[in-house]
Amino acid sequence: MDRSKFEDLRPQIQRGVQWAAGRSLNHAAVAALRLGLPFPPYPADGALVMETIGRKTGRRRLVPMGCLKDVDRLLVVAEHGRRSDWLRNALAAPGSKVRLWLAGRPYTGRVHVLDDEDPEELLARIGNKVHTATIRTMAYEPCVVAIDLGA
Repeated sequence: MDRSKFEDLRPQIQRGVQWAAGRSLNHAAVAALRLGLPFPPYPADGALVMETIGRKTGRRRLVPMGCLKDVDRLLVVAEHGRRSDWLRNALAAPGSKVRLWLAGRPYTGRVHVLDDEDPEELLARIGNKVHTATIRTMAYEPCVVAIDLGA
């Protein structure tokens, strides 16, 4: 296949992979991480489960993701940037507040995009090679998101 044709199809391929992951592995990852257990490629203390409410459907959504704890906030890479459904749902919530689980404990937080931060630098700081490779493969305009805890 011509590379330019692949690039044209990349968003659709990514959505298909996301859909498949959301229907299978994500359910198992969410269950383990909410209990504080590791679920490869996520270590128990380097991952969170974020709960958002669908901005269109009103349905509860649970998404596992790798993170880096930075004092009183968590940093994550939104692999599809501002197009990420979880980020769009979180930003649409009143006050951009979300519920999440980290190492088996529930928290609330406020989500905001850090436009000046480099996603590649954050992935290097997180240091999880499998997670980083997955994000790099699937990423389309990634961005760094901060979740201020207890907000």
